[in-house]
Amino acid sequence: MITFAYHKLRCAVAVSLEVDTMAISAFETLLINNIVEAMTKALEQAIIDGNGTGKPKGILAETPADGQTIESAAPSYSDLIKAEGALPMAYENGAVWCMSKKTFMEYVGMTDKNGQPIAKVNYGTSGKPERTLLGRTVVLCDYVASYSAALAKDTIFAFLFNFKDYVLNTNYSMGVKKYEDNDTDDQITKGIMLVDGKVVDKNSLVVVKKIEAV
Repeated sequence: MITFAYHKLRCAVAVSLEVDTMAISAFETLLINNIVEAMTKALEQAIIDGNGTGKPKGILAETPADGQTIESAAPSYSDLIKAEGALPMAYENGAVWCMSKKTFMEYVGMTDKNGQPIAKVNYGTSGKPERTLLGRTVVLCDYVASYSAALAKDTIFAFLFNFKDYVLNTNYSMGVKKYEDNDTDDQITKGIMLVDGKVVDKNSLVVVKKIEAV
């Protein structure tokens, strides 16, 4: 059984009457775009590490299946091998690595026992970087903690996951409203959304967790 609750995502921006009166139409369009962008970032953050209280439950808040938590004192080649080995064969297709850019750069210079680099950055026809680890796509994300020597114990700094196994439920699609604050005459532009989400199949989730160096 999968049960969804609802959480209100709200973003409101006040503009003084004077500015609103003098502003050109492009300013209003930019304002709405910024509200939409801010709400989208809030959703992305919740999907990755939301705690489920007042927001959707994120991927990092999910407890992985037995044997799918890899403990690591520092990014290493063996950790990647262990993570790939922990990923069930049935969930092999579609799973990607997710980590911060700083953590990915820790892997870029690593080589296997034959001296071959384990991380590669190619540039496709669009010119955009295409990052991989051992042939698996890497998605860079600011909402996963970056590895450092000072990173707290038990903090997850990388994970494997098929994002299709996360479901985001929107009960009220994002709507933008505009109204006037009678006390200040400010023009309020507000975006509202009702949303919840959670991992519906955690078997594709393999996390790499920081431990203390021995």
